[in-house]
Amino acid sequence: MYHFRLYYSMSNTQTENQTMGTYGIYGTHTTEACPLFNEENKKLLLQVASTFEQDANAKGIKIISMYHSGLEHTFEWIVEAPGAHAIQDLMVETKVAKFNATKIVPLRTTQNVVEYLRGLDQ
Repeated sequence: MYHFRLYYSMSNTQTENQTMGTYGIYGTHTTEACPLFNEENKKLLLQVASTFEQDANAKGIKIISMYHSGLEHTFEWIVEAPGAHAIQDLMVETKVAKFNATKIVPLRTTQNVVEYLRGLDQ
């Protein structure tokens, strides 16, 4: 089973009348579910990967980076998206949700946190 944490940034950007937030997607899975060793998940991951960026773009989601640690069975993806529901829809429609559990949580850069903390004292 995969697990995701999605994070939302305080510093939003405006794109075609939509507020875009930065999200980090953290995932983990068991050794048994790993696409390196699980043939069914391998086939599904290869299918998803072939169109994932296009599918994301169609939902207004921009892939910033995707990092994986194969033997740790973890990964982290960074995206800009109009909201958590767009990411949820992407996960379901691309069938990533078939082998992933998802959780959506806001992300802030360290600079955002520092600026926010300075504002508390004013």
